[in-house]
Amino acid sequence: METLKQILIQTDDEYLTGLCNKGTVKRAYKDLEQESPTVVWSETGAEVTLKEAVCRICLPLGESTCTCPSRSICRHLIAAILYLKRSQTAAAVPDPQEEKNTPKTPTASDPPEETAETQPEKEALTQALEQELIAYPLQKLKRACGSKRYGELLYYLKAGEQPQFQEGTVITVKVPWEADTVKLLSPLEYSTCSCKSKELCPHKAQAVLLYQLHKKAVSLDQLERLLENRDEWDFKELDRAACSIREGIRLQLMTGLSRLSPEAAESMERLAVISHGAGLPAFETRLRKTASEYRLYFERAAAFRTEELLEQLLTLYQKAGELRETREPERPRELAGSFREAYRPVPRLHLIAVGSRSFHSKTGYEGEIYYFLEPEKGIFYNWTDARPVFYEGVRRRPSGQAEQAQAPWGLNCSREQMMELEFYLDRAKAARDGRLSVSRETKSEAAGVRNFQREEIRRTVFWDYKQLLFAHFGEGEQKDGGERLALVGALKCREAGFDTVHQRFSMEILDKKGRKISVAVTYSKEEKLTIQVLERLSGRLKKEKDQTLIFFGIPYLEQGKLCLYPIEVFGRERFFQNQEELEEHLKEQKPEDKSFNGSPLSAALALNRETIQGMESFLGEIREALTDLFQSGLNSFQEETLGNLVRLAKESGILGLHSAEETLTYLAETLAKKRHQTDQTESAPEPVLKTWIRLMSYTKLCQEKTSLDRALLEMEEIHRT
Repeated sequence: METLKQILIQTDDEYLTGLCNKGTVKRAYKDLEQESPTVVWSETGAEVTLKEAVCRICLPLGESTCTCPSRSICRHLIAAILYLKRSQTAAAVPDPQEEKNTPKTPTASDPPEETAETQPEKEALTQALEQELIAYPLQKLKRACGSKRYGELLYYLKAGEQPQFQEGTVITVKVPWEADTVKLLSPLEYSTCSCKSKELCPHKAQAVLLYQLHKKAVSLDQLERLLENRDEWDFKELDRAACSIREGIRLQLMTGLSRLSPEAAESMERLAVISHGAGLPAFETRLRKTASEYRLYFERAAAFRTEELLEQLLTLYQKAGELRETREPERPRELAGSFREAYRPVPRLHLIAVGSRSFHSKTGYEGEIYYFLEPEKGIFYNWTDARPVFYEGVRRRPSGQAEQAQAPWGLNCSREQMMELEFYLDRAKAARDGRLSVSRETKSEAAGVRNFQREEIRRTVFWDYKQLLFAHFGEGEQKDGGERLALVGALKCREAGFDTVHQRFSMEILDKKGRKISVAVTYSKEEKLTIQVLERLSGRLKKEKDQTLIFFGIPYLEQGKLCLYPIEVFGRERFFQNQEELEEHLKEQKPEDKSFNGSPLSAALALNRETIQGMESFLGEIREALTDLFQSGLNSFQEETLGNLVRLAKESGILGLHSAEETLTYLAETLAKKRHQTDQTESAPEPVLKTWIRLMSYTKLCQEKTSLDRALLEMEEIHRT
């Protein structure tokens, strides 16, 4: 009871405002003028009876209760606390003369003034709050922040941004990169945040960390070291999930695709659910994609590819094996992936819209992707609006509604209008692959209608297709894992057409040296409109002499040809005012590297077209044999398949593919032994599966290399002629 009385004396309006808000405190002062409360003290607190309610005041004050319907700190509780505070303050004044001179009960219009007697009490409350905040464990604060926000906090601090503090019995923290304001109280559980969370939300946790830095209780180096300390994995749970995945896939590979039932897709979905529960999002995504492939197979869809399904299964089997074997803390994190890609803060972005497309993925999502170019650095960013469609009963967005929907980042326009703009983003967040996050902290500033007629944007356009090939494929796979995107100039377009056999529209575009790229789109419901636009464009080009176009799209290699999936196409006038300006720009381009000496592509020039095509054909035979093995299954493969593997092993040695020769020989010998075994033990398939995985990976890399060699050789031959 004595402790409560002491705390009541120390409590000021600032602290009470932190418990509720300024309006409630002012209303309590006004109500108290009309009240004649009665008080009953006990060992645990004080019971204050008001006209409308009975309040139970205890420690901490935030735990006090009231008989009114309110679930938060109400005006009755504040009035009761103010009354008790006034009573205890008056009791602490022994001189009657001083008591006579004591001001009347404060009112809303005349709040109490701070006196020399109340200042030490306020300081004591402030010091108690400071000590509590400084003593709060860093690990708990880091967990409450979450790895994403904790990393952002360090980023902004290293960038020199600082929060604002208003100190007193309540410490108010305004973090510049967050939209919320935090008021820290003692005890910390009664701190408030404008996000309305009652728990220790990420904003409160950041506020406490920043206050500890402010008081030099911790250093930035300490916080950075703490970032490196990862939570330990539950390896038993990971092992159970990995075993389930491997057993499910092994059963399917042993049975064979031709003998599987439609329940195979459901089996993959169940394994996806297990992966989700074990915190393995990368496995969940792959398993859902595999389930989609199985559905395409049983629906006899033209889009189904046996080879693609086999690659998915073998990759999952291999990754699950690595997950079981590793005990390094970082490796499970790499294998598991993340449910949401980590978005990191980026400096102020200047973006210009370049195009958009719809998509429908095999992993069960559909939506739209919007692409933007940062002209100063020539970097592409994108924002994806995706929605799941793998659950039954999902309502799909009506056609055309996406364009009229509100643009993100506070841009006051529709998405269709956004794609005609350039704008700035402050406090933006982006993933490593260029995907932008939509968060309320990000603010936009429109800069007007997009203008491509600027030199920094013109420089991003590829007018030499050999340079495009080298830039996007010469260094191997992209490190960030994102899409390859490019602006590609076409000085001439050849006649286009639709292949009814392969259901594919294509047209060839040429650069200044006559090198060509195939602009191709395979027919689907999603691509129907794109093909119609390209067909109309092709018809218009037949009637016009000036065929200069700029395509924005995704370059890729297909059977030794450089191809482009078109996202957007622009006329020359969007980038250049006239033909003379374009020609002047092309003259100013840097001279092309004609030899590629010392590059990974230089070896291709020593080969001829027949050699490369022969290698491509042979690699295709190997992969076809491995796919046939999947069709029949390891338990019932044909003697013909075994003989084919022996033949391919011998021919691999003749062609100089010694690694393939050894691996194919081992696979054939192991399968031959297995065929004559009567005791099929559980571990028997393991050597075969490992060899199978190695061969699929090896042949895929070889195919990518030969396709690149063939594309480069074709362009070099055109250059020489």
